[in-house]
Amino acid sequence: MKAFSPKIKFLAINIAIAIVLIFILGYIVLSRLDNYTQHGQFIVVPSFSQLTPEEAYQLALQKQLRVQVIDSLYDAEAQPGTILEQSPPAGSPVKENRLIHLIINSNNPEKVVFPNLQNTAYRQTIQTLQARGFQIGRIEYAPSEFKNLVLHLKYKGEIIAPESMLTKGAVIDIVLGSGNGKNTVTVPSFTGKNVREAMEILRKSFLNIGEIIPDASITDKNNIQSAIIYQQEPLRDATVEAGSDMNFHITLQKDRITALDSLTVTE
Repeated sequence: MKAFSPKIKFLAINIAIAIVLIFILGYIVLSRLDNYTQHGQFIVVPSFSQLTPEEAYQLALQKQLRVQVIDSLYDAEAQPGTILEQSPPAGSPVKENRLIHLIINSNNPEKVVFPNLQNTAYRQTIQTLQARGFQIGRIEYAPSEFKNLVLHLKYKGEIIAPESMLTKGAVIDIVLGSGNGKNTVTVPSFTGKNVREAMEILRKSFLNIGEIIPDASITDKNNIQSAIIYQQEPLRDATVEAGSDMNFHITLQKDRITALDSLTVTE
């Protein structure tokens, strides 16, 4: 067999060294990147409900998170100055140093001028109400040739006059036109979603929340928003009247939630 010349040997050795160095360098970079991004490492968001902002700050510091009060609402049943809502909700997995947005209970109910939204599009109405600090309640239907056009808005069963002064955070019901034809919708899948996510889907699907039925794993009502839906009624793909109620069975039990994930992958 013909021996390789010294020049070829030298070149081959240098190529081999270069390849080894590239692998070593790549390994170091990827290791450092994993450490920087904390790949696979999560912090479970605690519940800040009923804490003061200072208490929430201290708890966030312990958990290596950050908090920021972004808004206030008024709830007569809650202690003034305490946390009412948070985003992401309690139980969510997040990265270290994640900013948690908080909404506190104001000392006095803030009044807001109610906009004139009669005869506006449904989605535009929801966006405007939420931007003004109102909460979305139920969807109702009334006879009208214009399907899903906003006919009236109600507060505690009474039609709201435009330019009225209402408490910020008030729950507003929306009355929509039923249209001349059959007004039905197809039920989407809610299983595997938390209650907060389900509420957004409900509004987009012209459906209402019915009963929320917790299992034995939920012992604190503050955990309801972050609990996972494992069963829904009516079932997915059923055809129902627009404005119908959806009932949700919710859980925090890991085995039940894992089983839902497996089912989703299978489907």
